[in-house]
Amino acid sequence: MGKRGHSQVKILVVDDEKNYRIILSRLLTSEGYQVFLADDPKLALEILQDEDISLVISDLRLERMDGISFCRQIHNEIGDIPCIVFSAYASAQCQGALQEVGIIGYLSKPFDNQNLLNLISKTLELETTEIEG
Repeated sequence: MGKRGHSQVKILVVDDEKNYRIILSRLLTSEGYQVFLADDPKLALEILQDEDISLVISDLRLERMDGISFCRQIHNEIGDIPCIVFSAYASAQCQGALQEVGIIGYLSKPFDNQNLLNLISKTLELETTEIEG
């Protein structure tokens, strides 16, 4: 899938740090993705109800709710939307909990942009394969 093929893919970025939202928005937009931004889980859930989001990328530490609880709420209220989380603070125990709530990817801050793009591409390919298969 070339950059042009990404235009129908909607990605929601959730982070209470404005700089990370800006950086991720620029990166993903430059790759042709349609990007939505939220600074807290409540706004993110509103966007998820209004838009056909393909992927959620969220910080693990949010002001009003942790990323694990947020992803659990997405799956309980919205459906099986894949989530990638990132954090500067995650531990091995935390990474085990991520798998339990269906989070498909984890990145440590600061992360390499190409690693994130590769993870997004792999995740979206898996979703497409599951839908087609």
